[in-house]
Amino acid sequence: MNNSSTFKDRAVNHYPVRLWTEFVILALGLPAAIWIASKVIKLSIPASTYGSPGERFLWWIAGPAIAEWLFVFGIMFVLRQRQLSLKDIGVWRVGNWRAWLFALFFAFLSIGSNLRFLPRMNIPISSAFFPQGFHLVAALIMGTTAGFCEEVLFRGFLMTEFANAGYRKVAQVVIPGVAFGLSHAGYLNQGFLPWLGIAVPTAFLGMMFGVSYLLGRRSLMPAIVAHFLNDATALPWINFFMVTGALGRPLS
Repeated sequence: MNNSSTFKDRAVNHYPVRLWTEFVILALGLPAAIWIASKVIKLSIPASTYGSPGERFLWWIAGPAIAEWLFVFGIMFVLRQRQLSLKDIGVWRVGNWRAWLFALFFAFLSIGSNLRFLPRMNIPISSAFFPQGFHLVAALIMGTTAGFCEEVLFRGFLMTEFANAGYRKVAQVVIPGVAFGLSHAGYLNQGFLPWLGIAVPTAFLGMMFGVSYLLGRRSLMPAIVAHFLNDATALPWINFFMVTGALGRPLS
């Protein structure tokens, strides 16, 4: 199927109300769904509150994982109604070397920036790349969920919606990138300024993954892999400390 004409051939009418409703649903509805899922887990599973640091952390990341996968299933349903599939938004396309180079470059910059926090938490840098026990489980859950779900939602789906609505490529990159940053509203519990310090770099990284999506002629695989690497290395450790306050303790 020709990737440049797939949506031109099958495009449905895009109206501003629907387009911006989709923006709001992903930017604000997704964090709301994560909050609800997390609350349900917290109220129904005692280990999520009173368990070991490892148990509490795994249940903490379960809420976002459940919500994001449900949103992906929702997108799949929407695409099916339009006689499309994930393949049509580039999920399984490998891309080209420019897309891979661009996506991995910014992923490695982000990883390098995140790694600087590990020594402050008395955690060896090697632990980010060779996690063990529940840290390995957490890395796989976070990396897979963020890499696949968030790229499908914000790059594959939302960028394509703005493209179909006639927006220029700059807007296709910037607007979904802003939505991606806003979708991390869950970190507002750390305070507004800490959240802003997370949301702005997150939005920028999302925009760079969006550029790689376009460089690869709407192939999503480079961004999926780069996003997986970013969220499966230092970020699980940083989030583990934020959730449990366990500063470099030997944990089983």
